[in-house]
Amino acid sequence: MLRFICTILLSFYVAHTSVQAQTFSKPSVPDVIDFAGMKLELSSAAKKKIEADVTMIYGSAKYLQQKIDRANLYFPIIEHVFHDEGFPEEFKYLALQESSLVSDAVSSSNAVGFWQFKKETAIEVGVNVNASVDERMHIVYASRGAAKYLKKNNLLLDNWIYALLSYNVGPGGVKSHVKSKYVGAKRMVIEDDMHWYVIRFLAYKIAYQDLVGKASHPELSLIEYSGIKNKSLSDIAKQAKVDYELVKEYNKWCTKGQVPGDKEYTVLIPASHGTKPSIEDQTPVDEKPVVVTTNPTPGTTTTLPKSFPDIRTFTDSSSMPIFVSINKVKAIRATKGDDINSLAVKAGLAKQAFLYFNEMKGFETVSPGSFYYLQLKKTKALVSFHTVAKGETIQSIAQKYAITSASIRKHNRMSKNEFVKENRVLWLRDTRPKTTPIEYRPTTPRIEDPKTTPKEKVIEKPVEKNVIPTTEIQIDSTLAIYHVVQSGETVFGISRKYAIDSDSIRQWNHLSGYSIQVNQKLIVGFKPKEIKKKEIIHTVQAGETVYKISKQYNVTTEEIKSWNNMPDFTLKLGQQLKIYLP
Repeated sequence: MLRFICTILLSFYVAHTSVQAQTFSKPSVPDVIDFAGMKLELSSAAKKKIEADVTMIYGSAKYLQQKIDRANLYFPIIEHVFHDEGFPEEFKYLALQESSLVSDAVSSSNAVGFWQFKKETAIEVGVNVNASVDERMHIVYASRGAAKYLKKNNLLLDNWIYALLSYNVGPGGVKSHVKSKYVGAKRMVIEDDMHWYVIRFLAYKIAYQDLVGKASHPELSLIEYSGIKNKSLSDIAKQAKVDYELVKEYNKWCTKGQVPGDKEYTVLIPASHGTKPSIEDQTPVDEKPVVVTTNPTPGTTTTLPKSFPDIRTFTDSSSMPIFVSINKVKAIRATKGDDINSLAVKAGLAKQAFLYFNEMKGFETVSPGSFYYLQLKKTKALVSFHTVAKGETIQSIAQKYAITSASIRKHNRMSKNEFVKENRVLWLRDTRPKTTPIEYRPTTPRIEDPKTTPKEKVIEKPVEKNVIPTTEIQIDSTLAIYHVVQSGETVFGISRKYAIDSDSIRQWNHLSGYSIQVNQKLIVGFKPKEIKKKEIIHTVQAGETVYKISKQYNVTTEEIKSWNNMPDFTLKLGQQLKIYLP
C-alpha cells in the first residue's frame, strides 16, 4: 500500500509540473541589485541585456514551472550547505543556470551534475568521483564543492562578481576581465562590457527570486539522513517504507545502488511535508570503550574503541571513559601528566592533525579533565545559545560545544579580530538575523558547597533544544512583523515570501518542527528601530549626476530618488536635494 502511495506521489510530482504550469508576470529589472553584500548599479545597456535574458527565461511557462518545482525541492538543502560554509546564499541561482537542477545533467564538455563539475575539478574540491559514487550528482556534496571553489577564487579576486565569472572561465581566464578599481569594492557598476555569464546569472536571480517558495508546487521535500554506509538503496527504501524508484531517483550519485563503506554518506529520502521516514540502523553497537594507559609506550599502536559514548549519558566525570563523543565528534579526555604529544599518540593521530582538529598552535598547555577532538568539529552545536562567562574566549567556547571558532563568528556576525565580551549571548546553531540586536544577559554565579564539590571537574550535560524557550531570545513585539498562515502555505514558502531562512521562523515562533496551521499568526521579521538621520540639503552643481552625489554621501541612487520624489534620475542645475546621512 505504501509503495502504491509513493508511486502516486511521484506521478503527481511529474504531472503537477505540466498540468499546473501557468502564465507568470515577468519582473522588471531594477537599477540597483543587491548581491553578496555588494551594490550592483546597472548601466542602461547592461540593464537591457539582463531584461532580454529574463524575457528568454519567461519564454515557456511549462519549463519555468519545472525549474521552480526543482528549486523548491533543492534550494532548502543548498541554503543550509551554504550557511554551514559561510557562503553567500544568492549563489544558489547559479545551480539553476548551470544544470536546471537536474542531478545527472551532462554538458558537451563532459561536465556533470548539479554544479557541472569536470572530474578533475570535482576531485580538487573534495567531491568524490569513482567506480561506486559520483558526488557531482549529490546536491549536498556538490554544493559544498561549489562553495569551496568560489570561496577560494574570491580570496584571490576579492570581488564576488569576479569569483562568479571564474566559475565559467576559470581563475586564470577571469584576470583579463578584472578592473582594479573594483577589487575589494562593495559597489560596482555593471557596464555593457560585462561578460555574458554574469549578465545571465543576474537575470536568473531576478527571474526566480520572487517565484521560488511562492508559486504552486508539490508538497514534497527531501529528508537528509547522514551516517549511512554499507547499505543498498533497496534496503534503505524498504526500511523507510518509500518506493525504491523514488529513492533511486534522488540518489543517482550512488551509481551502483549500494552505499559504500569507505565513509559515512548522506542519503536523500523523498517524503511528503510533515512526515519523516526512519532509516536508522537498528544493529546494536558495542558501547564498551577501550581504556588506554596514561603514558603509552612510544611506538605502540593504540586501538580506538568501536564507538565513542555520548558525553551526555554521564552525570559525573568519575565514570567517564577516556574516549567520548561530544556533538557527534570523537574526543579524548586529558588526564594528569598528558601533553599534546601523549594525547596524539593515544588517539593514533599525527601531531599536526591533532593540532588542526583542536585549532591549536602547538605551544598550549593541556588541562587535565578537558576534552580534545580527534576529528573535525561541527559547524552547529546541540544547543542554540551560550552566554559568555568571565574569562571565556571564542576558542574555549568552541571546544566546549565541539564546533569551530569560525562557525561561532559566522553565526554571530563577528569579524576575525573581534573579541567576545562577557555576558554576550552567542548564537551556536543559526546566524543571528541582521534585524536582531546583540543581546547581553548577566550570568548568575553558582555557589558550590566545597564539601560536595568533586575535585575533578564535572562536565555538565548539554541540553539539546528542539523548542526554543521564550527566555532564550528576547523579542520586541512592538517591532515584530506578523504573517497569518493561509491554506496550502508552508514554512519554506513563507520564508521565501519574506526573504528570510525557515529556521529563523522556527526560532521566533518556538516551533519544534515545520508543521503550521491555517490562521496561525507567525513572526516573520522585525522592523528596524527608527534611527534619526541628519538631513542636509545638497545644491546640484554643473556636471553632477545622482550617481556622483550618492558616492559623495555614501548613500544609494535609489535613496536619493525616493527622498526627493524624483520620477527619474534627471537633475537640473541648482536643484536642491534632501540627503539623509547614515
